[in-house]
Amino acid sequence: MNVEFGKQWYQRRVRAPNTKKKKKTKSKISPALDPPPCIQVKSLLKAYQNTVLGHSTFVSPTIEEDLKHGIEKNQFVSKFVLSGGPQSKPVSLSCLVTALRTVCYMKIREIYCWRTPISDSDIIDLALLLETPCWKNVLTIELIDTGLSDFALGRLSRTFPVGRLKKLVLDYNKIGDEGMANLLVCLTGNTELKHLSVNYCNLTIPSGALLAELLTKSTIIHLEVTGNELQCDGTAQLIDVLGTQDIPLKSLLIADNGIDSHGKGNQRGPFMTAKVIRRWLTCTQYLELCDLRDNDIGDLAARELMDGLTDRVTAGLKNLQLLVTCRIDATIYKTIQSLAKKSKGGGKKKKKRKKK
Repeated sequence: MNVEFGKQWYQRRVRAPNTKKKKKTKSKISPALDPPPCIQVKSLLKAYQNTVLGHSTFVSPTIEEDLKHGIEKNQFVSKFVLSGGPQSKPVSLSCLVTALRTVCYMKIREIYCWRTPISDSDIIDLALLLETPCWKNVLTIELIDTGLSDFALGRLSRTFPVGRLKKLVLDYNKIGDEGMANLLVCLTGNTELKHLSVNYCNLTIPSGALLAELLTKSTIIHLEVTGNELQCDGTAQLIDVLGTQDIPLKSLLIADNGIDSHGKGNQRGPFMTAKVIRRWLTCTQYLELCDLRDNDIGDLAARELMDGLTDRVTAGLKNLQLLVTCRIDATIYKTIQSLAKKSKGGGKKKKKRKKK
């Protein structure tokens, strides 16, 4: 009897299913977190320094200083200013681009190269970077007095349709009318660029029509062409389009462009050019600033501009800041100044003295 009971107990013990549910242990996988800004910036600095060592160039002191500041403050660096090394030693834009690719640093938004020679290979590397979707958020490019070649400008211009560039500065590069024609082709239909600066770029009369066409086929609202040779005819071609089409241009800086009666291409003369400008001033509701300084326009042309500002007051349009040469009749100059909009932030506010 005890043996039979033992067999039954054994069978129940062994064969009985285990009704207790085992707890499933889920493996906790912590999501991958991006390293803090200071770590990413430090990696970029190290990569930049190592890249420079393999080339016959030097570390840009401004970039090195900005990166170290970002490490110290635990902040991302978005603005990169490439300047010459100690005693104007050569620096390379390609080295910076290579470092950005090496550590996949995508926080860059502004690129500045001031008075630093830029080679065609530098521009090729920069263009390839800008064409990569990860780096298409660069908003500002300034290449001032860099010796930009026609090839380099053409290669860089091909990146504009795929990027989100808002401001392009090419001052003191001898791009000429041919370079302006290349910019027109690449910027036609562009809805991103808002500010174009081509000061002292050897532009002549034909560029007036090119610039006018560019304004009609893009969304540029700030245009700087100071220090060129558009003269009367080129200026009239540019502004005639502005006066006949509804173009929302907010600022036009066209100082020192030979708008006088001395140049060979001034068939219209400053007076006829001023009449075209007056027609534009009378109808535009967008313009806030027009700089015509360092152009010897004379008293008759200056009076036309003065009448244009008066027409704006009569039409109820907002005032604008019109800057002209002081080498005109003093009364006309003062009247223009009184009708024109005063510059914002032109003078420093005096601190109020505390009461004793």
